[in-house]
Amino acid sequence: MPENPAKFSVERTGETTHVRLVGPRITDQIYINELGDELVATLEQAQPPDMLIDLEDVEFLSSSMLGKLIRLLKRTREAKGRLRLCSIRPSIFEVFEITQLHRVFEIYPDASEALGTHR
Repeated sequence: MPENPAKFSVERTGETTHVRLVGPRITDQIYINELGDELVATLEQAQPPDMLIDLEDVEFLSSSMLGKLIRLLKRTREAKGRLRLCSIRPSIFEVFEITQLHRVFEIYPDASEALGTHR
């Protein structure tokens, strides 16, 4: 097993930086801190700052990871960019609903629908 396993994969789709998180459980605090830093760095390199975070492979997110996503959204908005989430499993989406985060984030059922949307 590699010392520093990949936390996500990145591909460009048009003007969007499509980030697919590696799952299934994102719960370790050190991993989450590193992931948050790497996502911010990816956002800062993205021109334009348009990012889609794909959670298809993620079965569980800790509240700390939700906090990182909220901070990433704030940074994206400060950069006059756009952050979308997609492919959220029902058990995770329930947390977004309980916390009202489904009203804060742009959330799509899958990547193809998210990538087909325009501002």
